[in-house]
Amino acid sequence: MNKEKLIKLLKHLVYMACLSIAILYIFFYIALPYLTHQGKIVEVPDLTGVHVKELEDKLSKDHLRYVITDNSGYSVQLPPFTVLQQFPAAGAWVKENRKIYLTLNAEHPPLVSMPNLIDGSVKQANLLLKNKGLNLGDIKYVSDITEYAVLEQWHNRHPIPAGKPIHKGSTIDLVVSTGLGNQTIEVPNVVEMALEEARLILLEQGMRIGVLHRVKNKQKEPIGTVIRQHPEPGSKVPLGTAMHLWIVKV
Repeated sequence: MNKEKLIKLLKHLVYMACLSIAILYIFFYIALPYLTHQGKIVEVPDLTGVHVKELEDKLSKDHLRYVITDNSGYSVQLPPFTVLQQFPAAGAWVKENRKIYLTLNAEHPPLVSMPNLIDGSVKQANLLLKNKGLNLGDIKYVSDITEYAVLEQWHNRHPIPAGKPIHKGSTIDLVVSTGLGNQTIEVPNVVEMALEEARLILLEQGMRIGVLHRVKNKQKEPIGTVIRQHPEPGSKVPLGTAMHLWIVKV
């Protein structure tokens, strides 16, 4: 083989190699991603609280679809038929046309069995109610031979027996014994606590929340933080006294 034929052959080999590389590049980096939508990903929006009628408009602009699951839950914080849970979670990155699986908030709260709070402490009653999805309401203190024990449990101004079906999210009021005689307690310090934490401390000490004053605070404490209380910490008050609180508002 002479020199000219050798050069010509090498040129053909180079051309073929370049053509092969070009074909592979087009296939793997252009054609295949187009066919599989690789690279076209979108961020899943937060759908919590979105009504079922608004889902199509909200998801179509992101080229996503949705499926309503057969499961249902309930939250008193959300309106009926709004999204309660979603999968994938908000903020996840998925391919276009991905299905988002949604659980809607039920129209009516489910029924739960009323727990037996009688003879237990206020702290125990609060835990039992929370486990059932119920809320602790007002506490009325009365003189009795027992001390710090639940004597009665009420719902909507009527006694409610243990085991009776009741809607989740309902509020239960209690009648609690204070023992015999006029008992006084020392006022705890709940300043700088979150409102829910302060409420539990007061209940455990035999006090209750009175007037809530919502105020702006220049120190920028978290919303709901107690910044002032009355009566003052360390003072002596009768059992069952209401404590007025000043908390940070939005």
